[in-house]
Amino acid sequence: MKVVIPVGALHVGGGCRVLAGLANTLHAAGHDVDVVIPEAAPLEYALSCNVVKVPQLSAETIPYGDVVLPNFYSTFAPAYAAWPKQCVRLSLGFEPLWVPDPEVALWTYATGVPVISISNWLAQQIQIAVNVPSRVVNLGVNQRVFHPKGKKRHHHEKIILYMARDPDAGYALKGFADFQEAMQKFSRRYKGKYCVYMICPERVLTLDGIPHKTFQPKSDREIAHLYRRADVFVSTSWFEGFALPPLEALACGTPVVTTDSGGLRDFCVHKETAYMTRPRDTSRLAHGIYKVLRNRGFRKHIASRGLARAKQLNEEAQYLRMVQALEQIHFERISAEISG
Repeated sequence: MKVVIPVGALHVGGGCRVLAGLANTLHAAGHDVDVVIPEAAPLEYALSCNVVKVPQLSAETIPYGDVVLPNFYSTFAPAYAAWPKQCVRLSLGFEPLWVPDPEVALWTYATGVPVISISNWLAQQIQIAVNVPSRVVNLGVNQRVFHPKGKKRHHHEKIILYMARDPDAGYALKGFADFQEAMQKFSRRYKGKYCVYMICPERVLTLDGIPHKTFQPKSDREIAHLYRRADVFVSTSWFEGFALPPLEALACGTPVVTTDSGGLRDFCVHKETAYMTRPRDTSRLAHGIYKVLRNRGFRKHIASRGLARAKQLNEEAQYLRMVQALEQIHFERISAEISG
């Protein structure tokens, strides 16, 4: 099977890492894979498959594939213009919720091509919006990297870990302003010693009046080390197609306090595998952090159950499930052509 994956960029980030992992898994499974990327775009991942660099993504620069797999509304348009019968829409997030031209984004789900979604919540959003069903394949974590072995315990100072995405770089929906407000509320109540460790992918951000340190890790192993050092990991997104960082934290044995951002419902259950709040509810978010740090029994309860759930979502197995879904779609198309 020839698979073509057009991408706008492959910079460091969850969605791009998924595309690189899927491309490599398809290649390892014996498929002929082209990743098509603009010449000027970043390419931060090692790819075992063929990389095709083009001036820009357009109907003229995307080669034929038995499956053409765009993953974002802006890459879907040229792919569909070139090969409408070969397109499969991979959805890593429901773009109409945040992109500047939501009607165009919505159209990409309504063209009649098969859709693969990475969570049941995401599939529900697509079904509600355009009445199109999805094949759901969850993401997973690399359990050779994200694991609890060697997790450190701190008694003198609690560590609150947070992924701080820059609102000025287009990541306001990740909720950094909500985290700032929640930490102010938490600090007025919590009397113990603590420090916020912030992972800052875009630029170094600060928390006024809150003890904190900032990190810009260069690898997944560095991130996993921070997860294992933390007493709690906090996520504040308004919505997520899946949400890998909370799952990675759980896989490292770290309890999670998170907003109910949608996609993580496939592995987060309130007071069972995580403490969950409504998005933008900073008072409940602060209470959740306080509860996890002050209540050792509760902290151990959600950490152990969260770890058990994370072990069920292995990255290699989930990529293989996605490969199988693409193979099945290709088989169904061939069968329909023969019978038709």
